[in-house]
Amino acid sequence: MSTTGDDFDSRREALSRYDILDTAPEAAFEDIVKLASMLLEMPVSLISLVDTGRQWFKARIGFERSETTLRESICAHAVQQDDLFVIPDTTRDPRTADNALVVGAPHVRFYAGVPLRTPEGTALGTLCVLDTRPRDLTEAQAFILRTLARQVMTELDLRRTIKERREADRRNAAIIESAVDYGIVAMDLAGVVTSWNVGAERILGWNEAEMLGQPADRFFTEGDRERDTLAREMRIAREMGRASDERWHQRKDGTRFWAMGETMPLMGEGEAHIGYLKILRDRTAQRQADEALRKQTALLQTVTDHLSEAVFRLTRDDVVTFANPAAEAMLGWPPGALIGRNLHETAHHHHADGRPFPSCDCEVVRALQSGEPLRERATTFFRRDGTPIDVITTNAPIVEDGIVQGAVLTLTDVTERRAATARLRRSEERLALALNASGMIGTWDWDLREDVVYADAALARIYTVDPDRAAQGAPLADYTRNFHPDDVALFQAELDRLFAGAEEFACEYRILQPDGSHRWVIARGRLVRAPDGTPLRFPGASVDITERKRAEERQAALVELGERLRALHDPHEMAFTAAEIAGRTLGLTRAAYGTLDPTGHYLDIARDWTLPGVGSLVGRHRYADYGSYLPELREGRVVVIDDVEQDPRTAGRSSGFRALDVRTVINLPLMERGQLVAVFCLHDAKRRNWTPDIVDFVRNVVDRTRAAVARLRAEEQQELLNRELSHRMKNLLAMVQSIATQTMRSAVDVDTAKEVLAGRLIALGQAHDLLMGGALGSTLIGPVVRGALKLHEDRSGRFRLDGPDLEIGAKPALSLALMLHELATNAAKYGALSQDHGHVAIRWEVRPEAGEPHLAFSWAEIGGPPVTKPAHKGFGSRFIERGLAGQVGGTIALAFPPDGVTCAIAAPLAAFQADG
Repeated sequence: MSTTGDDFDSRREALSRYDILDTAPEAAFEDIVKLASMLLEMPVSLISLVDTGRQWFKARIGFERSETTLRESICAHAVQQDDLFVIPDTTRDPRTADNALVVGAPHVRFYAGVPLRTPEGTALGTLCVLDTRPRDLTEAQAFILRTLARQVMTELDLRRTIKERREADRRNAAIIESAVDYGIVAMDLAGVVTSWNVGAERILGWNEAEMLGQPADRFFTEGDRERDTLAREMRIAREMGRASDERWHQRKDGTRFWAMGETMPLMGEGEAHIGYLKILRDRTAQRQADEALRKQTALLQTVTDHLSEAVFRLTRDDVVTFANPAAEAMLGWPPGALIGRNLHETAHHHHADGRPFPSCDCEVVRALQSGEPLRERATTFFRRDGTPIDVITTNAPIVEDGIVQGAVLTLTDVTERRAATARLRRSEERLALALNASGMIGTWDWDLREDVVYADAALARIYTVDPDRAAQGAPLADYTRNFHPDDVALFQAELDRLFAGAEEFACEYRILQPDGSHRWVIARGRLVRAPDGTPLRFPGASVDITERKRAEERQAALVELGERLRALHDPHEMAFTAAEIAGRTLGLTRAAYGTLDPTGHYLDIARDWTLPGVGSLVGRHRYADYGSYLPELREGRVVVIDDVEQDPRTAGRSSGFRALDVRTVINLPLMERGQLVAVFCLHDAKRRNWTPDIVDFVRNVVDRTRAAVARLRAEEQQELLNRELSHRMKNLLAMVQSIATQTMRSAVDVDTAKEVLAGRLIALGQAHDLLMGGALGSTLIGPVVRGALKLHEDRSGRFRLDGPDLEIGAKPALSLALMLHELATNAAKYGALSQDHGHVAIRWEVRPEAGEPHLAFSWAEIGGPPVTKPAHKGFGSRFIERGLAGQVGGTIALAFPPDGVTCAIAAPLAAFQADG
């Protein structure tokens, strides 16, 4: 004989769970084999457990050995059967004719065994009887052997349950003992301590031996004991399910501490009330912190009342919840009148020149909503009478539990100082421009009579003019020839405005550099005129503001990235958008997002962004072909290489980069749970100096993209769950409505309707429990049948099930369970289940019909009273014939032969397994 590896594996796992092999004899099992031997008049009876390579006997009578090999085992054949396995004459059966126990001592001639199956269907072994002469079993003997086999499994399951319960009790005790920050005290119904954990000893000072048998209010304050607080807490817990408290308690040494407590009823078997459980946690430090915070708040209130600056507390919607006296005086409102008003709409709703100022354009409002701080921003507010005031505003967000709740806003009135300050600032700027000889600031003096421009070395460098020529004086054309073509008109317009009478020249424009890049400058200057107004000279200075401009461009790029990511719903498009914006903003030749293959040595790039005419990087690339920096990426470090020809990590492999026209590289790793999963790659054809702010920008791009992808995936998962829940609820409610409607329509009175409806809803609930215990989409047919019939199984053997395990869909399972409930209810009232010896045979099988598999399901009542076909059909009969048919199609035949009601169902298996 042979047994599959899967059978051995499942049996070995089941035997391990039951922990029964090689255990000492137990009276319950010994009694069963004795009883089997006596009742069946057999000399040998065994409880055999089939292990790998052997069978071991938990209990035996009439057999000397405690185990045999599998080659000698007849039970190894029996465990493969679904029911009773009988060999009347072992010498005539090819499976046992040459067995050592047959041809030799003890010369077994007869064998009968029933598989011992777990609830999961795994056969652990058998209960078997043997004889030394050929024979057979009567029907009564077969019934006895099956019944005793079920008793063996009952004992095994009970033994396993008790073992698991003890282990669970040990774990629970360990958990309670490990909760050292919580005092956990168990009490009886009178409030006397029955259990006291380590946490209680640490918090309260008494050990368990000192407190067992003592009243639990021993650690209450004297006042609480006089008020019988313990009895009140136990009463509330008994009536409401729990009693919460937060008050002073007393330790063994007499010191007091502030504790938060919960008292809950303890329930025993059968939900009997056996006592109470009180859980305490020391909150003294928290109470002291709260009291300190209250005092600090009162102090801050006093301080703000005496500040000259206006102080507001605002919600995220810009609504005022606090305004100090200086705020009310600054804006001209009476005390308390600003509370509850929107500050923007009340005092900040338009520009100083009268143009409307929408809240979406207001920095203060945006900072409130984003939770970002705002530091010393100049803006204009308005008094109640409409008078504008110039203010400096500072905004500090208020964050509670990680959520921005609003902000504290301060206003400083600078109206009187602003004009003088502005004039002083302009004067200081001109002086700084004239005196600062750093590389970022250059000065010029345009002699209008000679039409030459004298400039220092810094300005010559910015404008790419020869320094010696600039110092000796060069025509204006030498300086403007490298202006960006788009900015020439702007520069000329500002010059025209100056010569037309403007007080000051101010212009921002770009200067092209020899390497093809450009630098931003801001130029400021004033005309020097003769007494008659004739322009004589035009001195000024230019400041290189390239880094500031690039920072603004990068910030604008991040804003653009956020807006575009919000509109996308494809992670690949999101990655490409991030690459495009990063590459374009930084002026690169290529940017790409790639994922590592399972080996971690190759980078797969599905799409990249490049400048026009630049080759694509799409495809698979081996990191070893480009250098030795992969370990840095695996550690989560950003790899920055200014020049692949010079960097020691890439110099030896620079040919690979040259083939891609790459001179400089940034690789930013993307890690998940400590593992490198993807890389964001940036390339340029020329050498670059990657500054920290550029690396931070790239990090920001990657972080925002990953956050957007995570948000997208979370939204998709939530939508899927919502649709699934909606679908299940609609199906369930529709079925409940149908059952209730049909029951009330056919009921003769309210009591009958209530009884029938309750039974049908219980059956529906049990079937639904099976589905909820599985994958919500399908369940096994066996548990559905057993669950639907459980209410009617008043004794063993009432329902005899035979059929393979196979999955059926959710809605067919519910309909089948309700149909079986109807059949069982009728059988209990009028059919086979109304008789002591009646039973129902239920079979199902899959067989081919019309070129596709069909499920055939049958119900047959046996041993009941004679059946008479009813004169008319009630809801139960109609439900049986139509309910399931509406789900799976096929045929359902309900018949009433005299010897017992039958019901036969045949439908395509695919229809049964569909989840409508």
